[in-house]
Amino acid sequence: MICERCGKTIYKYNTCNYCKKKVCFNCVKSSRRVSKVWRLVICKSCWSKMPAQKLFKGTTKE
Repeated sequence: MICERCGKTIYKYNTCNYCKKKVCFNCVKSSRRVSKVWRLVICKSCWSKMPAQKLFKGTTKE
């Protein structure tokens, strides 16, 4: 499997919730567990886009 952001070979990946790319752990900017079954992940590319960053920061635990 290849990281869709940096192009490195990866064995485990996370899927960004904003651009839907499969990214390696080095390309993940931040992640947090919103509920027991839902994990929110944002990649470094989406973090630089202000609307996606505001959505990530604005999501609260419910």
